[in-house]
Amino acid sequence: MQLSRDTTESAAVSTSETPRRLAPAAVMAGFLPAFRHLETGEVRLCKMEDGRLSREHFLDGLPDHWVLDRDQKGRPASLVYAIEPGFVRGIDFWSLGDFTHPALDG
Repeated sequence: MQLSRDTTESAAVSTSETPRRLAPAAVMAGFLPAFRHLETGEVRLCKMEDGRLSREHFLDGLPDHWVLDRDQKGRPASLVYAIEPGFVRGIDFWSLGDFTHPALDG
């Protein structure tokens, strides 16, 4: 519905456009992939092999004591049990479980 310039009338607007949907990237805006050590609370942002921040969960760049096993090229293949994946937004760490019941701001 769209209001006309005369505020006493309103007119329905017919459109053939399909409804807009949020792209996954838009939903995740502001969230950076990260890992958290459950015992120490330490959080590390995900980095690519060259050290740049990643938009995906990569194991490269994590501390050696978080890595349980490495592949033949020396890249991390698995992590110790106390590491959980998640995302950082601002100063908060969001575990994957937090997304099922988010406490949204605003």
